[in-house]
Amino acid sequence: MKSFPVLSLVLSLVTPVAGSQIPLSESPKQSNVGTFQVYQSKHSSDHSIRIKQQQNDTLCNAHSKQYTGWLDVGGKHVFFWYFESQNSPSEDPLLLWLTGGPGGSGGIGLFQENGPCLINEHGNGTVYNEYGWSKNANIIYVDQPVSVGFSYLDEGVPIPDTSFTAAEDMHHFLQMLTHDVFPELENREFHITGESYGGHYVPTLGAQIVAQNALYPRRPQINLASVFIGNGYVSPSHSAYGYWETLCTTNPGVDSPIFNETRCDIMAANLPRCMDLSSLCYQHPDPAICLIAETVCVTGVIEYYDGESGYDGGRNRFNIAHPCKDNQFCYREIPMVQDYLNLPWVWEMLQVPKAVKNYSVYSEEVANAFSMTNDIPLSMQPQVLYLLNNDIDVLFYQGNLDLACNTAGNLQWANSMPWKGQPAFVAQSKRKWTHHGEVVGWFKEVKTKLGESKKKVTFALSTVNGAGHLVPYDKPKEALALITRWLEKRSFA
Repeated sequence: MKSFPVLSLVLSLVTPVAGSQIPLSESPKQSNVGTFQVYQSKHSSDHSIRIKQQQNDTLCNAHSKQYTGWLDVGGKHVFFWYFESQNSPSEDPLLLWLTGGPGGSGGIGLFQENGPCLINEHGNGTVYNEYGWSKNANIIYVDQPVSVGFSYLDEGVPIPDTSFTAAEDMHHFLQMLTHDVFPELENREFHITGESYGGHYVPTLGAQIVAQNALYPRRPQINLASVFIGNGYVSPSHSAYGYWETLCTTNPGVDSPIFNETRCDIMAANLPRCMDLSSLCYQHPDPAICLIAETVCVTGVIEYYDGESGYDGGRNRFNIAHPCKDNQFCYREIPMVQDYLNLPWVWEMLQVPKAVKNYSVYSEEVANAFSMTNDIPLSMQPQVLYLLNNDIDVLFYQGNLDLACNTAGNLQWANSMPWKGQPAFVAQSKRKWTHHGEVVGWFKEVKTKLGESKKKVTFALSTVNGAGHLVPYDKPKEALALITRWLEKRSFA
């Protein structure tokens, strides 16, 4: 099994270039809005951040200050959109949102799910989101890895093709943003969140931060407190395993099983071989072995449902209770977000560089690059375990109607993770959690003392009934309640 690498750190102290001496935290005057401030690394000429404040409520009525810009790392340029908390930006925690894929733009999370503004019904503007996650948190959305969304590469620079490479770029970005652009965020409690392939991105970035903090204590530190991931793609083999329970029982919260007994019997007969070969892939992550495992799992289990999904009127792997509508993503808002962010006046407000030819919500180039390096079939369970062993709290939350990254599969790998808290987690019964007296879903959680510190680290899995793959989209009020409870209490009890 591939473990997280110790990645070299290129960044140390940075300061803004001449002419940009006013910290952004002091609110640049109206006359300065519309121009980028550039923060250049003293340690490396290859690292800088271009950033500007946005003050157009038509672009996004955020009810708080917002900033956009690019991290420049050599020939790689990562787009970000930062929103201050609507409540107390000087005290509230900092969140980083990572959309999945691989190849999904942060614009999906921002404009369709949990941003302070959402795409309107006509696709030509935005409306305020009363359940946006910036209510009580500062939050950053990014187009990563580079080549996704508004992020771009200089000619000849290769596309990042692993979660580990992407984590290195994100770590550089966070160091600069929290220590030099917004120094008031330097010691702020920080959390990484995301969904879907975020099950790869988030644990890998978390492990990168923990390792670099330990290896380089005199360099900018990131105060990582927790990670929380929605319907995460952590262990592909367990996701395949969960197809049977999701489609052949009523456990997801459906009135009757989606599949009949014949299909369920075929899938059940093919699952042992799928799991055996996937285990071999995890132990020996050779692309040839993993390709065989993936092929067996797809043809023997997954394609019985997925082969009939992804088109208008077909099955919906992101929400088994509803048919697919409008497009391959099964969400009408996703192409609307893409059209909106390609409007000329939006590009003018964002000052998109000429090197960006168009904005796309999804990059097939990135998806193909990750596939070629064998990143997709790997389990990130070791990275999750590494975080727990270093006192980082971990939450996985689930929309129970999702098939792609199903609850059954994620519970299976969570039960199988070998760590001190495993016996208590496995033995624990599912307990209901509520919001304003209404049952939202069930949860399992353990708090265990692992290291030499006095802290008890929390590992939890929580569900949301009636939600699919995109929990904040299907159940916005409950999703905000879920993350608020996690940030404030680290418990659903």
